[in-house]
Amino acid sequence: MRPTRIGTLVWVGLAAAPVGWSVGKVVDQVSGTLPPVPWILPLLLVFLAALLLLGVRVVRGWITERRFDRRMDALRVARLLVLSKAAAVFGALVTGAYLGIGVLALGSLSVPAGRNRALLSGLVAVAGVIVSIAAIRLERACLVPPEDEDRMEPDDPRPA
Repeated sequence: MRPTRIGTLVWVGLAAAPVGWSVGKVVDQVSGTLPPVPWILPLLLVFLAALLLLGVRVVRGWITERRFDRRMDALRVARLLVLSKAAAVFGALVTGAYLGIGVLALGSLSVPAGRNRALLSGLVAVAGVIVSIAAIRLERACLVPPEDEDRMEPDDPRPA
């Protein structure tokens, strides 16, 4: 499995921005108002980022500090690696989509609802970036460093 590239996440976010703008434009044309942005969404994204960073601490302790315990094993680290890759892409998608909605909301800043949606869209976009950063950190923490050859015992012990 290859590490997630930052450039890939940027491209995902850039591809999601016009989709978010288009969906917002369609909702605006059909209903006459901009799509609602839930106020709890940035809080949930920051909570997800905090859980990912907690995973960084646990995995780093298990791999680099060699604190092998029963709560963590190699399969759980592999699952966290997959979760981190998915969360990084999810954060980029959310960032791009809500940036598109936020750009659409910039056209109606004179209305309080437009200002509210623009502000919340910006907060969701920032929270999406935080999720992607936390996910990349978790992915990097899941990498196992190469064995130190000085600490390894030789395969063929020589007779004395």
